Amino acid sequence: MQQSCHPKDATIMVPGKERDTDEALVENSEGIAGLLGSAANPARVMLLTLMLRGEGGFSTMRIKTGLSKTALANHLSRLVENGLVRRAERGKYELTVDGRELLGAAVSMYRSSARRADEERVRLQSRYRRAFMETGVTGRRIVSRQAKYQPCWLSYTGAMAGCITALGNACDATDVGGASGYSFIINVAKGQTCPSGPTATHIKTFREMLKATESLGADIEAYIYQHSYPAKAGSPTPRELEVVSKLFERVRREIDGDRPVVIYGLAAPEYGIVNGYEGQSYIVSTHRSLNEKGRPEEPIPFHALNSPGCIDAFYFREAPRTHEDKEFAAEALARAARFANAQMPVQKGYVAGVEAYDEWARVLIEVPEEEQNYLGNSYTAACVAEGRAMSAAYLRRVAPRTSATVKEHLSASAAAYARAAERMAEFLKLFPFGFEGEMKQPDRKKGADILKDARAHEEEAVRELSKAAR
Repeated sequence: MQQSCHPKDATIMVPGKERDTDEALVENSEGIAGLLGSAANPARVMLLTLMLRGEGGFSTMRIKTGLSKTALANHLSRLVENGLVRRAERGKYELTVDGRELLGAAVSMYRSSARRADEERVRLQSRYRRAFMETGVTGRRIVSRQAKYQPCWLSYTGAMAGCITALGNACDATDVGGASGYSFIINVAKGQTCPSGPTATHIKTFREMLKATESLGADIEAYIYQHSYPAKAGSPTPRELEVVSKLFERVRREIDGDRPVVIYGLAAPEYGIVNGYEGQSYIVSTHRSLNEKGRPEEPIPFHALNSPGCIDAFYFREAPRTHEDKEFAAEALARAARFANAQMPVQKGYVAGVEAYDEWARVLIEVPEEEQNYLGNSYTAACVAEGRAMSAAYLRRVAPRTSATVKEHLSASAAAYARAAERMAEFLKLFPFGFEGEMKQPDRKKGADILKDARAHEEEAVRELSKAAR
């Protein structure tokens, strides 16, 4: 039964009780921290729950939690040490009185906290709705020059190219990937090949990429909210709702000014384009449009973003383009060489450059099948394959604007990047893009061998590119 949140039912802390609580916390801080810490883990909460249901057998808990024997034993040992669980018999555990009371108190507090958050969220949403009604944000508006998301895996390149082209400076994803240096980056997570690799760019590196993208014909103003949205699975907090509400208001002003906007996290953790608004929703062009056979995408409510890590929004003003200048070509090649050599800030926990292939191959061979990340392998491979092909195409475009010697090195680099792209296409045949799939040891061994071949081609490509950029 839920506790009432009416004031008359609330527990009142009188001064004397507050002093008692304060003294208890000071005198027993380590013990209280240990007790709370013993249950402060999702796996241990699940174990306590299973025991509450009478399912405290070691084998049963192992099957239902998916924990290894060692991990399960360690969790149970921690719970026993802190008096929340006791060994009833060999292989059988049950809650102590303290364990039951802690669970009950935690659930009661969580329900009360969640209820307050829900009430505050409803209040804020109501306030936003009234504000939108008062400002007339109930209609529909679309920019006159709609930007079209360009097909690609590296969504930054497709979204930015679409908006810059809509401003009147035609470019494609290859121009964006090459001019910004993005396509020359390889980045993988250490220990497990998760799908975050292709987008886990260090903020300093990202800002350099963004500045370079302006050379394609746009002054770009960036808004960056450096937190995940929502921070936790489920509904956003009142504070998070306020953040995306203000973002929507700014985007609406851009649309009213007849300018499209790029936002990260529209249809997925990818970049997409906002071409308009309808009521409190964005009218968009994202990667989903590629599968819609020309049908308009469904509008996305302003609060329904999916932005792990951060929210990015980019506002555009048309500007003279410089990417065809010889001076800019030299700057772009120097940046590409630095990024390819991993001579830029890299996020902690990731490996960049040719060494990324080594870490990727190591994980494929050494990490057990049940701990492999299929989506991480397939998505990262798709992005790396596209990046190699994009880099090759960009270097071929730049080469004619360089000297004969530089052109020779660029041609050799482009050819090596193309070979690396071909090897990564073979990798994708082993692990086609998908959220789930098999990661059998023979296929992982073949995949690691392909990555070693791709690394050799990448190394040659980077070597020739570095010569051209000197």
